[in-house]
Amino acid sequence: KLWKEYSSYYNDALQEMWEYCCGHPEEYDPTIKGVITWLDDELKKRLRRFRDAGYRQQKRQITGLSTEEGKTIDPVDRVPAAPDLQPVMKIWQKTLDWVKTDPDGVLRQTCFRKRPEINAQVLIQRRLPPDQPWKTIAAEFKLTPPEAKDLPKFYNRKCLPLLRKFGVCQGYIEEKSKTGSSKSTTKPQPRKKS
Repeated sequence: KLWKEYSSYYNDALQEMWEYCCGHPEEYDPTIKGVITWLDDELKKRLRRFRDAGYRQQKRQITGLSTEEGKTIDPVDRVPAAPDLQPVMKIWQKTLDWVKTDPDGVLRQTCFRKRPEINAQVLIQRRLPPDQPWKTIAAEFKLTPPEAKDLPKFYNRKCLPLLRKFGVCQGYIEEKSKTGSSKSTTKPQPRKKS
């Protein structure tokens, strides 16, 4: 006899169990367990999923908070207000304008494998949100597999430093600290031959 319990989702779980077991009879192994045991195990799996989904749904629901005076406070009222996005949008717009206009021409001059149509300006525009996947960009420029593999490396080594330099010049980000590095700032002297 099959497992039985009195829950609101029992019939749904039972239906799913029958659909699964009838659709996958090859998964039943008579050397491991009997048919009823197999059906019970599959039914209990589905019941557990329904029960867990119910718990997750309960946790998501917002309930009011009661004060000492007995008043109910809406939790939404306690959520902090969204930050002012105006400064962020100004930075975003200024960055986009810089990439599109490329006033000093450095972005257009920074080319991938001597291909002027694949330059830092084009790549930064494609990678800024909503960014295009590298596969899409590689297909657009008909890159070979080795070229497609090298394109993200080129972007990280050549394009991102230009974007970072712009951010530093505008005061959006801090310049990387040079203190604490173990590299010497003096040039090494040539060795004398004996």
